[in-house]
Amino acid sequence: MIAVVADRGYHAATITGIAAAAGVSRRTFYTYFDTKEDCYLATYDTIVDHLFKVGAEAAETEQDWPRQVRAVLAVALQALAANPDLARFILIEPHRTGGKIAERLGTATEPALAELDRSLPKDLNAPSRDVQNALLAGMVALIARAVEAGEGERLEELLPEIAELLLTPYVGREDAAAVAHGT
Repeated sequence: MIAVVADRGYHAATITGIAAAAGVSRRTFYTYFDTKEDCYLATYDTIVDHLFKVGAEAAETEQDWPRQVRAVLAVALQALAANPDLARFILIEPHRTGGKIAERLGTATEPALAELDRSLPKDLNAPSRDVQNALLAGMVALIARAVEAGEGERLEELLPEIAELLLTPYVGREDAAAVAHGT
């Protein structure tokens, strides 16, 4: 699914093409999925679940909250840089596709924001949900711009910018910049 969507886009992807790329028959495809959209959403959820898992593991390696956030961002960018088609699939294509797929991008951000809030130390205040959503949209825009420019393999280079963008409303610009740049 990921390869076909990366090559053709969601709307031009066909079940025949998806099944062929997976090395299965159309009949086998329909054993698991009712529609192309169902396959996309299941694939999307698998990718997001994996990113949450590796993010949680990365966060456990750091003591303080800002560095935990940076570690999560680092491992996510590393995973997306290893296969920029994943970034295209979960962050870019949903905007182009619309419908349930675009909605899934919106609902996938909710657990990320909830985790930020849950893990936030009591001495720090979370910005409003609108500000948090704007921060995530900014991060997605930076990643999408790099992928669209053919620089997906270099996503890890965005870590300082993205970490500073996300952390500034929580800890202030000076502390956010220090953490973002690993100092």
